[in-house]
Amino acid sequence: MNTTSQWCRLTATGLFAVSFLLTPRVTPAQEMTVRGRVLYNPTMSDCRLEVPCTAGIALTRPEDWKPAPAAVNVVVQGTDRVTKTNREGYYEISVPSRDASLMFLYIGHDRLEVPVEGRAVVNVQLTPTPLPVVERLLSLIMPRIHVGEYPDIDRLAADARVNRETARDILWLVLGNRPMAQHYRGEFIPDYRFSDGSPRPDSAGGRP
Repeated sequence: MNTTSQWCRLTATGLFAVSFLLTPRVTPAQEMTVRGRVLYNPTMSDCRLEVPCTAGIALTRPEDWKPAPAAVNVVVQGTDRVTKTNREGYYEISVPSRDASLMFLYIGHDRLEVPVEGRAVVNVQLTPTPLPVVERLLSLIMPRIHVGEYPDIDRLAADARVNRETARDILWLVLGNRPMAQHYRGEFIPDYRFSDGSPRPDSAGGRP
């Protein structure tokens, strides 16, 4: 065999190998299951701070933290994946990658976003929306509702000096599911049934 031909083949093989090693390879995102428990503290409902309400967390007793009386929604950010806690506050959900983030939603409490960061267990504690914030929102909402008007959520948030999610949640708390769905189409309305499908204890009257 021609020496020059052999050299060319070896050179081409070597260049291909180097090219293969240097070419960046995209590792597909790996699905994983995340479990955890969500607790809230009803004794903190009189917190006097603005959002987020963090005063007194270090001073509370462990037994003050308990499962919420209704289901907490656990949403994978940027997807349509959602699950709910059970009566003991536990949840389980599949996330598309180790870098996913979870959003925890419970009416009357600050929304909490937590990065998974590869953890198989993510436990969280939810803090209530401070009473001054709730009172400020109610003072803006109730007069409008009494005369049959439905305030714009963005304007309501700006006037109350809170984030939009807090304004929307308190408005939902005032209206209930049916009027909220009728007058604020497209808004995410959480379903507060437990993961076993049973409604919360005070679900009579069409409100979750």
